[in-house]
Amino acid sequence: MKRIFVCSPFAGDIARNVKVAEALCRRVMRNGHAPFAPHLLYPTFTDDSVPEQRETGIACGLAYMECCDEVWAFTGNGISSGMRLELDRAGQLGKPILEIAEV
Repeated sequence: MKRIFVCSPFAGDIARNVKVAEALCRRVMRNGHAPFAPHLLYPTFTDDSVPEQRETGIACGLAYMECCDEVWAFTGNGISSGMRLELDRAGQLGKPILEIAEV
């Protein structure tokens, strides 16, 4: 079972973006893999509107990316600044990136 880092927007339309991330996680699981979506985890105990807490949440997610096998990125609505950080890090780590336009 592969460990898949789920990369999709969070800020902005949070309710919609959470639904997209959840749909991506379900898709990962239907494909027999284990999803990790840091933007569904860290905002439950941090405040994304506080820059230091947002940066810490992103840094924690990036730390977990190191043990993931692949990155699945939802690019259907463009790439947010947080996603750009994640995709840049995935490139630095040599992680395969699967771009997904629709969920």
